Amino acid sequence: MRDSPRRRAGQWGLAVLLALLWLPFVVLATSRTTVLSADFYSQALTEANAYDRLYTEVLPDPAVESLLSGLPVDPTLVTANLRTVLPPSTVEAMTDEQIGRIVDYLHARQDDIEFSVDLTPIFGNISGLANRYIAGEIGTGTSYQVESVTQFTRSVLDALDDIVAGRPPTALPTMELSAQDTDRVVEAVLGRLKPADRDAVAAPLRADLRSGDVAGALARVGPLLFEGDERAVGEMRAHLTDGAVLNLGVRLSDLRDEPAISAVSKLHDVSAALDGLSLALLGLAGLICVAIVALAAARGRSRMRALAGAVVVAGVAAGVLGVVLRMLLPNPLLALEKPGGPLPPGAGAVLADFSRHAYGDIESDYLRIVAWTLVVGLTILGGALLVALSARWGRAGRRRRLAAGFTVAAPMMIALTWVAFPGAAANARELCNSQIRLCDSRYDEVTYLATHNAMATSEDRFLGPTQDPSLVHQLDLGVRALLLDVHHWTTPEQVDAVLETLPPSTRTAIEPLTRNARSARPGLWLCHNLCQLGALDLTAELGQVRDWMDRNPTEVVTLIIQDQVPAPEIAGAVAQAGLSRIVATPPADEDGEWPTLREMVESGRRLVVFAESQDMPGTFLRSFYRYASDTPFSVDSPEKLTGCARLRGAAGSPLLLLNNWVTDAAPSRQAAVVVNRADRILARSRQCETEQGRRPTFVAVDFVNIGDAAAAVDRLNAVN
Repeated sequence: MRDSPRRRAGQWGLAVLLALLWLPFVVLATSRTTVLSADFYSQALTEANAYDRLYTEVLPDPAVESLLSGLPVDPTLVTANLRTVLPPSTVEAMTDEQIGRIVDYLHARQDDIEFSVDLTPIFGNISGLANRYIAGEIGTGTSYQVESVTQFTRSVLDALDDIVAGRPPTALPTMELSAQDTDRVVEAVLGRLKPADRDAVAAPLRADLRSGDVAGALARVGPLLFEGDERAVGEMRAHLTDGAVLNLGVRLSDLRDEPAISAVSKLHDVSAALDGLSLALLGLAGLICVAIVALAAARGRSRMRALAGAVVVAGVAAGVLGVVLRMLLPNPLLALEKPGGPLPPGAGAVLADFSRHAYGDIESDYLRIVAWTLVVGLTILGGALLVALSARWGRAGRRRRLAAGFTVAAPMMIALTWVAFPGAAANARELCNSQIRLCDSRYDEVTYLATHNAMATSEDRFLGPTQDPSLVHQLDLGVRALLLDVHHWTTPEQVDAVLETLPPSTRTAIEPLTRNARSARPGLWLCHNLCQLGALDLTAELGQVRDWMDRNPTEVVTLIIQDQVPAPEIAGAVAQAGLSRIVATPPADEDGEWPTLREMVESGRRLVVFAESQDMPGTFLRSFYRYASDTPFSVDSPEKLTGCARLRGAAGSPLLLLNNWVTDAAPSRQAAVVVNRADRILARSRQCETEQGRRPTFVAVDFVNIGDAAAAVDRLNAVN
């Protein structure tokens, strides 16, 4: 067969045509796996850590706090309990709604996108918080005697009407009811409830009324009827469109001048024909490949090399197009994090970071298709070369073929073994608290990130939480010291005593939630002042810590327990939780030498347990302030959280606890944004070196997931 310039030009023309067809196919295929898929947006949100940052950057913003200011609870308590009002499940549902709008638009099911949030789901959560408030107020007023069952029933129903209106009844009826009378009242009350709620409530409601506990009966039924504090919800609705929608101030049509938005809008225009267009492009590309192979055969050239060359040209062209598109289509959402944007700064930063990850994912998927195109082309080319090489080897001697094969195979086998089994060829890494350099440091020479009131978490539904993650999740975040309060269950008398110590605004907000709290539970509990507002079983939580330490055998952890119960009971709980095998015994003398972290890890004695007050010499449970001093903790504003004055413990103690949190009426997320900054913590640590002659051993913070306290601790340990 004779080659000719025309055939050569035809082959090159077909290669260029293949590349031109491949370019839109790559763009459409990338769009299908990214912007046209709901999973793409969910993945970008996860990569941007958006759901966690909602509670650490967005919700602490004063602009968001003002939206919830209508609740009949002290504003500082609202701030602390925002995660209760707006839990992750609700956030994800609201986010999925936005994602659905975007995907519907791109599939041409909507003509425009209005970026807004329907707050209807959180109204139920707000009602839940108000329910607890209203239920707590029931029975705080006077009582009055009635003479007839009819009058009693009418009075109970009137009290329910008050609850439905969002106000606690000022007085409750009293009357000794017979079993028959009780059934009549129960029937009337159940008639107010939804049928689905009646069976679960009937028996306990009957028991309450039969025993004369009218307040308890109403507290049981009231939350099922109360649909939210109308004043609070009404004030919220005043900020909203149509009473339920928070408009974010952005519509897609407002952004169509942005090149990136304009490009995305093109998908909206061609969405109906997208499947057919993709198949047509792929079919035409296949026909062109067949034509290239046939023309190469007619020229007497290698068909595989011709096909490989065309595929490589298509891959290179797609790569060049990707670079051009990246330059022509900048990220329009980056403007949201600039000062003066339409959103609160925290929300703008999270959305901008989300868009960065989204852009990165689009680029990754695009480049993946380009890479596979090149791999296919180069594989075909390699196959052609291998066929040609095999023909030459067939004419070579047997020994030469074996030598050549061994020369190629041996390095490949070594490389594959190294990749598959890296541990067999590498030295085992020695780690202590996730760092090599800490292994030779004594326990008292290391700085540990600590959490104040570590048990009081929003994840565990505490009212007035000081942390968001659970104990185990705090350990996952790098916390290595947990400050815990251990109590017996709070008695009514202790409830009253605690309320007397609170500031008036806090007492006014919390007291209704604790009135008539006559519950009693045996055992030891992790709770803060009032177990009725949040509690965890001590032994169960210590078991969780044990499991975490078993999974992380090179970590050293400290528990600093505010002991409101006898020390032997705490020691018993430690043993019951299976921690006896890993607890470390402090030096008998407070000035004695602590072991290194390596020694603690190798011995398995990696858990240090202190009690704040009590001391049990000769055991693992020693008084913290025999070995340590700390700084003041009653600070009500970030401006006052300065210096490193000594509060408790002896001067020159080997251990130092830096209390680095702000509490006024309740733990403050806004304050945590400020005081948990690395520069603030490092500055206070330098003051400790000046004032107390040593850097902190423990840096204790509220809301450890806000700010960068962990980075400050790393720098104090010279990790970074």
